Amino acid sequence: MMMHRILVVAVLYSSVAVASAADSIMAIHRTNADNYKDRALAACLAVAYQGSQAGEDADITKSVFLEWTYYDEDKGNQATDQLVEKYLSRNYSTPVEGYAKAEFRLLKCLDMYHSQDLNEQVRKYVPHPNWIGDKPLEQKGK
Repeated sequence: MMMHRILVVAVLYSSVAVASAADSIMAIHRTNADNYKDRALAACLAVAYQGSQAGEDADITKSVFLEWTYYDEDKGNQATDQLVEKYLSRNYSTPVEGYAKAEFRLLKCLDMYHSQDLNEQVRKYVPHPNWIGDKPLEQKGK
């Protein structure tokens, strides 16, 4: 009977741990390269939907990535802003017949996210792309 109670408590505890883990922010466990790209996507969505609740949320999300990503902020942020402008200014007026009035802002941001342009920025501005966390630990002797 005692063993049964211990087992029930253990199952309940693990269920709570799993539930709380499911609600935690996952970005802190992704690489700097992934977070740089995710930040760029958030930046694009913030501009694409500026003035709306979605745009505000994307702008806040973009900012919070500064806490979880180690990269050259001065050059990287400027390059990302330019890339966002480049992709959002694309003319996708009729990529598929029947959608002539669509602006395809989300599609433009997704195309930017998957672009070679953004991959090149990761190579240029993210010195430790595979690192998980804000800043790699300093190596001894340097």
